[in-house]
Amino acid sequence: MNVRLEAFLILNRLFRGEPIFLDKHYSLSIKTGELSIPDRSFLVHLVRGIVKFYPQLQEIASVYLQKPKGLPKKVQIILYLGLFQLAVDTRIPDYAVVSETVELARHTHSHPWIKLVNAVLRKAASERVRWCKQAEQWGMVLPQWLEGYWRRFLTEGEMNQLKKSLVLPPVLYLRVNPLKTDSQKLITILLKKYSIVSNSLPLLPNALNTGLDYTQLVETDEYQKGYFSIHDLSSQVMVHLFDPQPGEKIVDIGCGSGGKTLMMAQMMKNKGCIYAVDIYPEKLKTLETLAHRQGIDIIRTIAVDATQSLPQELIDANRVFVDAPCSGWGTLRRNPEIGIIRKKSDNRPFAEKQFQLLCHASALIKKSGIILYCVCTLTPEETEGVVGAFEKLNPGEWEVNLPGNSLLQPELKPTILSDDKSYVIWPHYFNSDGFFGRAWRKL
Repeated sequence: MNVRLEAFLILNRLFRGEPIFLDKHYSLSIKTGELSIPDRSFLVHLVRGIVKFYPQLQEIASVYLQKPKGLPKKVQIILYLGLFQLAVDTRIPDYAVVSETVELARHTHSHPWIKLVNAVLRKAASERVRWCKQAEQWGMVLPQWLEGYWRRFLTEGEMNQLKKSLVLPPVLYLRVNPLKTDSQKLITILLKKYSIVSNSLPLLPNALNTGLDYTQLVETDEYQKGYFSIHDLSSQVMVHLFDPQPGEKIVDIGCGSGGKTLMMAQMMKNKGCIYAVDIYPEKLKTLETLAHRQGIDIIRTIAVDATQSLPQELIDANRVFVDAPCSGWGTLRRNPEIGIIRKKSDNRPFAEKQFQLLCHASALIKKSGIILYCVCTLTPEETEGVVGAFEKLNPGEWEVNLPGNSLLQPELKPTILSDDKSYVIWPHYFNSDGFFGRAWRKL
């Protein structure tokens, strides 16, 4: 498989206006394309990198062309592929970047533009040192409305740090399954069997990080046997703050494929009951497969639209976790296409659905029970807007619930506890997803 051609095909769909999520498409290429491990990494690197840096790549192109945006879309993408490799991926020699990109123009039936592509890339290659130095300072270009909102909470220095962190590759975090092993044993096994270096994280029990490729990890025997899962650190923190206890009745609304659900079951020592609710049956089937693999049998899946009336069997829950679908702006490091496929106007419809989910879910809680609302986004409508509207609905029925000192490490507590009410994880804190959450206790 031609990796550059595959990257072009994915990017061509996105930049032509299809609302696609990149991970789904390059995952499909990885599964069906018989790519080597280096080629897998290169494909993801190209696709993610060009989406993250396309405003800067446009600026480079404009140095050599009067109106680069006036070129056919596929020619623009071909140029971005070449310019990205020249400015960012310094492992590849100049001549190889130019020749491979010109060859890509042939493969994509862009023959009238081959001379132009060749000329632009040769000129850019002659100034490669200049572009590489500039690329070292690049950060992600955010929509003005989003940057304006985030600046309400972050200093200029923090804002620059956040932007630079977003262009870095996502850190791969693992979640050790304590029902089958422990962190130190898994670290030792991965190192001895596969030469995989992983590190424990003192901020959170059973959390590890590693610099390895995702596809290599999921092919290990230990993953297949359920010794660990791939789980972003911020997501793990939100479940940790939820604090499910053995023997409790838990409802997980919007569970998806169940990364958080499985962590809950592990924290509960596989004792009690978790009702995993999602509108998509195929995601619930994936959750059932993963639960079996991890030795978990307390999860009951229910396919239902949680914005409507929920089954009676869910009532009188000790805790309800509302993992609401959202705009996803906190996931820009992993999903940079969010900046292309989402608009500010999308926030309001998401917020309306989130409010419905939260209201329906709140009816399931028994007295003194806990409900936690979280989203992997940081927009005013989906954070302050939703929780503010919920608290105004029944002001005497709920009190904000904050975790005890035992749940938040001293260095973690001041970092994510915002205004003594909400949990806010900015993407640059742990180089993981951005999250917002708030929990209440029923009076």
